[in-house]
Amino acid sequence: MPDNKNAPRCASTMKHKPRHVGHIRPLRSFCVVALFAAQSLHAQTAAPTAGQQSDPLVLAARVQQEVVDIRSLPFKRAVSIEKQSTEGFGRYLDSEMAESAPGVLAMMDQHFDKIVRRLGLYRGPVINDFRSMMRTVMTSQVAAYYDPKTKRVYILAGEADELERGLIYAHELYHALQDQYFDLSGYTDDKLKLNGDQSLARVAVIEGEATYIHTLWAMRQVLGGTPPRALIAPAISMQAGLAASALKEMVGESAKGAAGIDEIPPFLLELMVGNYLKGAAFVFALQEQGWPAVEKLYKEYPPQSTEQILHPEKWVARENPSAITWPAFDKEKALKDWELIDEDVLGEIQWRSIFNAQGLQADAEAAAAGWDGDRYAVFKRRGADETLLLLRTSWDSEAEATQFAEAYRRLLTLKYKGATDAVVVEQHGVDVFIVEGGQKANLDALIKIVRQARKTGA
Repeated sequence: MPDNKNAPRCASTMKHKPRHVGHIRPLRSFCVVALFAAQSLHAQTAAPTAGQQSDPLVLAARVQQEVVDIRSLPFKRAVSIEKQSTEGFGRYLDSEMAESAPGVLAMMDQHFDKIVRRLGLYRGPVINDFRSMMRTVMTSQVAAYYDPKTKRVYILAGEADELERGLIYAHELYHALQDQYFDLSGYTDDKLKLNGDQSLARVAVIEGEATYIHTLWAMRQVLGGTPPRALIAPAISMQAGLAASALKEMVGESAKGAAGIDEIPPFLLELMVGNYLKGAAFVFALQEQGWPAVEKLYKEYPPQSTEQILHPEKWVARENPSAITWPAFDKEKALKDWELIDEDVLGEIQWRSIFNAQGLQADAEAAAAGWDGDRYAVFKRRGADETLLLLRTSWDSEAEATQFAEAYRRLLTLKYKGATDAVVVEQHGVDVFIVEGGQKANLDALIKIVRQARKTGA
């Protein structure tokens, strides 16, 4: 395998406006899977020499036609491809963050670490400056991106060989093709009022399909034609099942010496890279019925949860999750000293991340299976750093609710080892109610608020 020390990464920086932690959309536009695919292909074929490298624009034009051949879907209009400096991308990134939601970004800078710790997603070093961390990661890793506002693909300088660059171009050019037919900005628009899990599921579709296409493109380079599904299936399945630790090792191996990789918390890596790979497996499963089945994800019935991404048969069966709505917090006396800083839906993918983050990898998949819906709310005590978590979850059966509750109680012994945080976990049939934080004397009042959360049918 060649030395990829200076190899650029790929980023699909479509314009996703963040609203709260469950909706950290810029994070979900970070793509490094192309280089992982390139690594495996390098084991099968010799890497091109420097003299064999094509001019980036010439290579991109060739890859664009090959993408059309793979998808049997022509571009409606030509896609402009421009070179851009790293500095130019930095300015673009700054403008996108400033335009998206400056108030929310300021909130994440201030409270992000508190929120992800209370949720159990993260146990690492303190994250003091979320925005700066992500800017460093993005500017040091990006190799190309598609901007649906300008309808252009931007190519940044880099030392990657032709195979790696081709993978990146195939991914980004396919985003342009998706946008021409399915309006990517509209698919994830804030006006849709998607919760965090729904948003993550739609990003899994967009990025998963592009990942599947660039995987097919790469295999065609080796095999000389589109491989049969039986040959693709094992690789798709293996990559979709990678845990955060394996993802970090994978990305680190393809980015030796690159800045930013070690700064990415594992759960974000699962969202940013793992979600692409899980999305690719989802699209691969549906594509067995032909590309019209995949197009239904945009035109007819978008995925309603990451549960459907993980279990395609639930999308086919139109198995929607339950919706949970909180009571009016400002009318609850037990919360008069607390300020709401985040509330959203976690979903099955992030529940797996929580169990993984707390060291219960063996329980993660089973404990999260059977998810039917959830809603969390994180508060900060006014004038103090103390936080509080209210959480209601719903499960497909009482047995699955019991399995989750038992696993979560084990998780709490690790999450709060050596701490004195007040916690309570209650199960009533298919529902599990949770409070973490606050004073023990207020637990009854707080759990009552969680029980009052309204659940509407799946």
